Amino acid sequence: MAIKEFLEKSGAYAVWADQAIAKNRIGKFNINFSSQKKLDKMKVSYQLKRHDFDFGCNIFMMDQYETAEENARYLAMWKRVFNTAVVPLYWEGTEPEQGLYRYIEDNGVDMYRRPPAKKVVEYCLKNGITPKGHPLFWHEFIPSWIPNDWNELLPLIEKRFAEIAELFADDIPVLDVLNEPSRIWDMTFEHATDGYTMVVPPDGYIEQVLELGRKYFPNNELILNDAVSASFCDFRGIYGGYYQLNKRLIESGYKLDRIGLQCHTDDDERFKNVFVADRLNSLLNIYGSLGKKVVISEISIPSNIGEDVQAKAVEMLYKVSFSNPHVSGVFWWNLDDNGIQTFKNRAALGENLPSTGLIRNGVPKESYRVLDRLIHEEWHTEGSVTTDGHVAFEGFFGTYEIVVQTNEETYTFEVSLNKNDTREINLVI
Repeated sequence: MAIKEFLEKSGAYAVWADQAIAKNRIGKFNINFSSQKKLDKMKVSYQLKRHDFDFGCNIFMMDQYETAEENARYLAMWKRVFNTAVVPLYWEGTEPEQGLYRYIEDNGVDMYRRPPAKKVVEYCLKNGITPKGHPLFWHEFIPSWIPNDWNELLPLIEKRFAEIAELFADDIPVLDVLNEPSRIWDMTFEHATDGYTMVVPPDGYIEQVLELGRKYFPNNELILNDAVSASFCDFRGIYGGYYQLNKRLIESGYKLDRIGLQCHTDDDERFKNVFVADRLNSLLNIYGSLGKKVVISEISIPSNIGEDVQAKAVEMLYKVSFSNPHVSGVFWWNLDDNGIQTFKNRAALGENLPSTGLIRNGVPKESYRVLDRLIHEEWHTEGSVTTDGHVAFEGFFGTYEIVVQTNEETYTFEVSLNKNDTREINLVI
């Protein structure tokens, strides 16, 4: 059991991780109150409502279950833990036939794990969830109708970027602009004769796609997102290929706002850089030295080796990632086992990651309960004081609800208390 053995090598990581969390994720805040009326003693309550950190997950199983009860349960369990949702923008799911678009509604085409992006975004905005689009371009999961010739395909990619920008640039602040370039070499040979639909782009295609990202999404944060083999397994520090690719692109002035590290794992020796805490922290620091935010953009950890082992791995990875100042978020890839394995006789090729969900049959696994505890208990801030005009407290960076109760009225405010914002807020009541 490689994962269990690696976790045992992590030793007392929680001590230094907790110290780093206190240093990097907690600040001292001051809130001053003023009023035209005389401020007598009043009760002020403060509560963290959303972390300044993306606790994310894909939400591809939205409205995919057979009953309304199952759909509601999925969304309730999703929303309790996560604050950022991956919105499906796969080309095969948004335009399965040329000119037949599914951005806003299904248009009569039932596609598993591909709810229309507009429906997902509207749900996110209504519920205070940040949408993250995935992906703008990927050489896989593409419709069968697109041409193989790159010169014919590139104008269609630009058309797609323009369409997505018009619909979603104002509502989806972060997008994976390009997905898994490192897989092209392997996939070219693995699927050369089996009918799997993919494109083999020419050298320089990354730069072309990034330029389209800059052109159509100048005000959005864009992520280059690569597979676990490139980001973790083949990591060689500053000599690793994915590090060098990002370094070259950043130094050449291409628009890259975050470095995306996929982290789909199994119980294998290849994942020592993931499950040994000090190696993981060092890896994150090295990517972070490029001066961009680092995001663990897709993560899956199996539970078929033991739900207790999965839970320990989840706790270690999230604690180390949350403690690291370069990391902006972690995105679990499939909440529900039932949304990963074949469901209603439908399967998503290449997305079936058996046993890696945090829940099964609507029941939380130990790993789900670990995340719930970390986010809502260990990494939570709330309190109340009686004051005549000033409140000082220490808490996690994020969005807070401030409730002021006087003898006459109750006032409610939402304020942002983040690392790079002012630590002093003035409120008028």
